[in-house]
Amino acid sequence: MKILYTVGARLLLGMALGDACGAPFEGLSFQEAGEKLKAQGIIPGRYTDDTQQALALAEIVASGEEITPVSCARSLLSAYARDPRDGYSRQTQAMLTSSEPELFLSSISNEEKRQRKTDGAAMRAAPLGFIADRRTVIQSAVTSASITHGHQDAIAATVAIALCAHERIYHFTPCVHLWDAIRGDIAEQAQEALLWWDRAAELKGLNRDVLLGTYASYGVPYTSSRIFLGAVIFLLARYGDDPCRLLIESIQLGGDTDTVAAVVLGIALVRGGDESPIWKWVEAMEDGPYGRDYLISVGNALTERFYL
Repeated sequence: MKILYTVGARLLLGMALGDACGAPFEGLSFQEAGEKLKAQGIIPGRYTDDTQQALALAEIVASGEEITPVSCARSLLSAYARDPRDGYSRQTQAMLTSSEPELFLSSISNEEKRQRKTDGAAMRAAPLGFIADRRTVIQSAVTSASITHGHQDAIAATVAIALCAHERIYHFTPCVHLWDAIRGDIAEQAQEALLWWDRAAELKGLNRDVLLGTYASYGVPYTSSRIFLGAVIFLLARYGDDPCRLLIESIQLGGDTDTVAAVVLGIALVRGGDESPIWKWVEAMEDGPYGRDYLISVGNALTERFYL
């Protein structure tokens, strides 16, 4: 099967597909998700906040504008105002009612950000991987996270997702080797969580107790960037070369299925999966004003800016 999408389009389409397919299972335990998957199968629907936030950052990067707190806030506000999507936390949705970027940034205190370790910053980070300079990728990831999150796990997970995309885009790094490629950079961000992520990378098969800890009977909690990143590392290492299996396994983990599926599919498909039937699902995605064709156009702009 000949895939004609550009690198940028592949990342955004992969994210949107994982998001849209994972959304109907979000918040279900792994048992519930498995039962629903067996009964209903996978039907691509509308993408949610995960893709919309990533799209907002992609538009900044494609324009050549610097990643700053104000540019991030402005783009997030614009994306939501033109096309309100489901999935935002109550706190973030309240922030998105701000009339100006500065009001968005001041609507959450530094102390609240320090306590916030959800996966909400990491979910939007993959497009930052298109930035050519690795140190700038890291700095931009930290900046983009800092407008809503300040916990070291959340910052580290955001940097990790951006670097995974960067490794795939510029070095064609196989999914199985991504953690080895970025581990040194992540050690600078969150030394305390390294052992957790090392264990996730070493798993040869699913061990819910190791991967999810106290959430083993549920799934990936959106409240823990540490567990979220461990799940991403494991899924990409084990199933990154098989996008359809990757999507199914992401859903069957349970919990924050749309965020996990969005991130891993975007990273996997940016440089792989050409022979996978998953591209037929891409063709079945929504195509409204900010649907498939719009994602392709922004992805193309990313690709052209960095001569990829």
